Amino acid sequence: MNKNRKIVLIVSFIILLIVGIIIYCYWFFPTTIEIPNNQIDENSNQIILTNSKLLWDTGADGTIFFKDFNQRKIIIGLANVSDFHKKSTIRKRYFSITLIADSILFKNLVYNEISIDNISQGVQYLAINGILGMNVINKYNWIIDFDKNTLQNLSKTTTYNHTPQFTLRYSNAMKPKTAVSIADVKLKNILIDSGFNIDFTLLSSDIEQINQCIAPDTIFNTSSSGLFSDSIVESKYQYSNIMIDNIKFDKLYITEGNRRLIGTGFFRKFDRVFWDSKNREVRFYKD
Repeated sequence: MNKNRKIVLIVSFIILLIVGIIIYCYWFFPTTIEIPNNQIDENSNQIILTNSKLLWDTGADGTIFFKDFNQRKIIIGLANVSDFHKKSTIRKRYFSITLIADSILFKNLVYNEISIDNISQGVQYLAINGILGMNVINKYNWIIDFDKNTLQNLSKTTTYNHTPQFTLRYSNAMKPKTAVSIADVKLKNILIDSGFNIDFTLLSSDIEQINQCIAPDTIFNTSSSGLFSDSIVESKYQYSNIMIDNIKFDKLYITEGNRRLIGTGFFRKFDRVFWDSKNREVRFYKD
C-alpha cells in the first residue's frame, strides 16, 4: 500500500468517525429545551428570547453560542458555519449532555461556539448570546404570539385548532423551503428564515417579473448584515395592495439578494404564528 493511499484511508476513517459521532448524538440523544420564561423582546422586530437573548432562527441549521456558558462539553468534530452573504468559517462542534444558557435548559445539545468579536457589527448590535437553530426548533411545535410577545415550545403532537389566514408548507425538516405566488409570479425554494428582519428577499430576476405585473411604489437603497458580513448595500422595493397566494397585503417590502427568503417582517403582518414541525407547516393568524 503506497503512502498516498494510506493517507486517503486515514482521512476517510476520520471523516466517517466524525459523521458517526454526530449521527449518534443527533439520533440517540434527542435534544430537549426548557424555557421557563417565554417572553420575547418587544423592542426588536426579530424573535429574541428575553431571558437568554437567543435569536429564534429557522434559517439556521444549527445552534450557535457567542459566549461560553461554562458547561461541560466534548468536541465531536468540525463544522462549516456560513451566513446569508456566503461568508463562512470552520468551527469546532460540541456536544453537551446538559447546558444552561442563562435560564434556558438544554439537554443533549449539538452546537458551535463563535466569539462575539468574530461576528459582524450588525449582529453584535442585536446584543444576543447566540442563535437557536433548526436542530432544536424542529424538535417541537411553536406558537409565536406578537400581541403577548411570547414564544412557546410545545410537543410535536400538539395541535392548534384554529383557522389560519395564511399557510406555508415545507418538506425538509432542517431547511424549511416553501413556494408562493407573488403578483401571479410563482416562486419556489424560498427559505422561511425568522433570523432576518425583512418581508422577502428575492433574486433580481424574480423582482423584474413581479414589476411587470405590479409597479413598486418606491425603490431605495438599504444595507444588511449577515453573521459575518456588514453593510451589504441592497435595493429595496415597496409595494401596496399586492397579492400573495390570492391574499391581498396592504404593504410589502422586497429586498434584492442572492437567495430567496421570507423573514420576520412577513411574520409580523399577523398576530400569531403556529410553527407545526410535525406536519411541516407554518400557519399565520389574525385576531
